Amino acid sequence: MKVVDMRVRPPLPSLMRSVLFQSKDGVEQTRHTDYPRPESAKAGSISLLLQEMDDAEVQHAVIMGRHSMEPFGVIPNDEIAQFIATYPDRFVAWAGLDLSKSPEDWIREIRRCSTLACFKGISVEPSISLDPTIRLANDRRLYPIYEECLRLNIPVNITLSGVLQRITRQPYENSSPLQVYQVALDFPKLDIHVAHAAYPWVMEMIGIAFTCTNVWLSPDLYMVKQMPGGAEYAKAANNYFQARTVFGSNYPSKPFPQMINGYREWGWRPGVMEGVLGGNARRLMRMD
Repeated sequence: MKVVDMRVRPPLPSLMRSVLFQSKDGVEQTRHTDYPRPESAKAGSISLLLQEMDDAEVQHAVIMGRHSMEPFGVIPNDEIAQFIATYPDRFVAWAGLDLSKSPEDWIREIRRCSTLACFKGISVEPSISLDPTIRLANDRRLYPIYEECLRLNIPVNITLSGVLQRITRQPYENSSPLQVYQVALDFPKLDIHVAHAAYPWVMEMIGIAFTCTNVWLSPDLYMVKQMPGGAEYAKAANNYFQARTVFGSNYPSKPFPQMINGYREWGWRPGVMEGVLGGNARRLMRMD
């Protein structure tokens, strides 16, 4: 079975300068001995990364563009596009938006990136954005982004997690998924992908996905048995969100094979695992 990994940060120059690669253990808060740091991440090697993807049967890895606070920093869309041009059959991306720029700049960047085959969606990180006055996804100033993505029929990613808030020393409550609820209500035909599935707000995130069928959950590293709350994500995916849950390894912090096996261990209903590990992501990104 070919896997689509929705959370991969390859060793690009911009990423090598970020906390994800500068710390030998990556993001220390989520370190676990069952999920050792990949050799390719330690070496900063693209060739090793591709070999690890092959060995784990990862067909496509998704790179999210980013314009966020340090120590995460900026992953420029042009850098991502240039990288994918070398490996167009293995990587796709979602374009990141700099929320410190004007709405006109956002729309121009959405339109520009939507014409490039490598970009399959738009990513925003309001809770750690470069604009200190924008901290929530339901800030009405961001609505032109959602309107344009809806017009172009492309999905939006909103990244939320308590760990992001701690590392950037931002208010913890801004990682709550309650902000996603209003956006999903106001744009019911817009596909909204929530990276990290707003961990640790597990039940709140599940509740929003229950009531808003345009919300997709991407629990990535948090849906394994070692992680408190992971079983609730898996239960929800197995019984209710079979078509709206996707896999992410969180590379370079976590290795492909152990993460994929961690997802496989949940005892899925027939056909559900195949969707979670690949089919759902392809459908979300209009790749089928």
